[in-house]
Amino acid sequence: MKRMGRRGLGSIFLGIALTLVPDPAAGQGPVTDQVSVVVFRERVLGVTPGGGLIPVRLTAGETVLAKKAKGINAFVHTTDRLLGFSGPLHRWRVLGLDVTERVITFSVTPRLILVQTDKRLYGFQGPVGRWKVQDLGVQEITGQVIVEDHVAVVVTDRRVLAFSAFTGGFFPEDLQADEVVSQVEKNDNIIILTTPARRLIFRSQLAVWRELQ
Repeated sequence: MKRMGRRGLGSIFLGIALTLVPDPAAGQGPVTDQVSVVVFRERVLGVTPGGGLIPVRLTAGETVLAKKAKGINAFVHTTDRLLGFSGPLHRWRVLGLDVTERVITFSVTPRLILVQTDKRLYGFQGPVGRWKVQDLGVQEITGQVIVEDHVAVVVTDRRVLAFSAFTGGFFPEDLQADEVVSQVEKNDNIIILTTPARRLIFRSQLAVWRELQ
């Protein structure tokens, strides 16, 4: 029997490793609702189809103001905190709010959560169970908020800020003086903004804005 050399073994191991690396595009198909959230006896419970109730205990005097579950994630807003739940990871991620911070709006899609306060933007990536935070500038005024299944964009008077369920983080693009977004084209993974000066495109798999030429 012929003995296999190191190069041959290396090729086999490399092939196996590549098959084990998750393909981000493979996770972009439609997703059914896979989690629920229940408030019970001073606890918030993340509920998944496979069994197990994952709890977060409310602190003394803490009250749930809003809750919503969709797709693989769930969101809870309390008087003190933001709670994000990832179904695939069976895990809560909790962020504290400043005493004077006020939640203006939130959106929950099958794979991401976007929360806007008067001071910050918070984005939650359901697939990896991670919060990202973006401070707003002093006297920065937010306008349009565009949210699709895998990507979201917030337009302010200074810039546009994109968030993706897959690449994480908030990705800014500065607007020119008096530049106004006049048209929005969007789908689950792509958002295109048109201004009098240019067209900007953001895609869920790329961590950058691109200006169309």
